[in-house]
Amino acid sequence: MKWGIAGSLLALFAPTTTAWPYEASLLDYNLNVNENATSPFEYTPPSWPGHKYTESPKNWRFPFYTIMLDRWVNGDPTNDNINGTVFEHDLNSNQMRHGGDAVGLVDTLDYLQGMGIKGIYLAGTILMNQPWGADGYSILDTTLLDQHYGTIQVWRNTIDEIHKRGMYVIFDNTLAT
Repeated sequence: MKWGIAGSLLALFAPTTTAWPYEASLLDYNLNVNENATSPFEYTPPSWPGHKYTESPKNWRFPFYTIMLDRWVNGDPTNDNINGTVFEHDLNSNQMRHGGDAVGLVDTLDYLQGMGIKGIYLAGTILMNQPWGADGYSILDTTLLDQHYGTIQVWRNTIDEIHKRGMYVIFDNTLAT
């Protein structure tokens, strides 16, 4: 009964879902490249030329390391205050961002691999969060990567580096809390 009600509500509200307008200024972070999209059903993901798909392991029972990316390593300080607000980056606060990003993750892959880690679980989403949302659970937009963590190309390089080491990554995509 409960699932029937939930399914009915989903069917009722799904047609009213709207798309965030395409913004050319956010091209490097935009997971939708269809400039004319007016519905999420019309989104087109960016192409990844030359990418070789890495198959998932048949058995996921191996050592994982959970990382809150913002609290990890700051590999690119230029993106710490990327939105230009006073509420983004403060090393003395436990509520503001500390600066960890995808470049910092790549910088520490040898360390993780040396500990025998085969899987990395990124807690909190890498999608657009509130400027001060360091935990990654304050999602605002599911079509944009959070600029504090890196561009699409930076993430592609990160994923390639993880796979080169025989490691895997799981992204936490909490879309609503």
